[in-house]
Amino acid sequence: MSEENKIKLYLDTSVPSAYYDTSKPIRQLITQKWFENEAFLYELYISVITIEEIGELKNDLKKQNIIQLTIKHNMQLLDFSDKARTLADEYMLKGAIPRSEPQDAYHIAIATINQIDALASWNFKHIVSINPIRKIHEINRKYNYSPIEIGSLEIFGGAKYGNI
Repeated sequence: MSEENKIKLYLDTSVPSAYYDTSKPIRQLITQKWFENEAFLYELYISVITIEEIGELKNDLKKQNIIQLTIKHNMQLLDFSDKARTLADEYMLKGAIPRSEPQDAYHIAIATINQIDALASWNFKHIVSINPIRKIHEINRKYNYSPIEIGSLEIFGGAKYGNI
């Protein structure tokens, strides 16, 4: 598939981290199979926020493995601009994302500002949930940003490997 036809997919930190997370075996299996068989279908993106969150991991081997995964799959790195910070603040102000979870808002805002087609996350509490998604779409419409599809890896081809 040519690069221009690929869906631009932003991966929040929960996705590459799940590859090495043995505490959730089904999620880990879906993530590993997805990277082996589906990832090439997408143009993959992460951000400096992802790198910061990975850097905070206590397990050095896991940290190094996740970084190697991002390199192996040629994930493009996006910056955290003032525009993205402003949009993230709006997500939190309007209750789309709790103020206690600014990184979640940052991931979505960075993807939105950079006109990424979709965002994959394993965060079902604050991101992959109907109310936050509705509010994010409403805010994005208000500020004339394109809608962004939000879901777990299951909707991006991972469902064939299992369901959570």
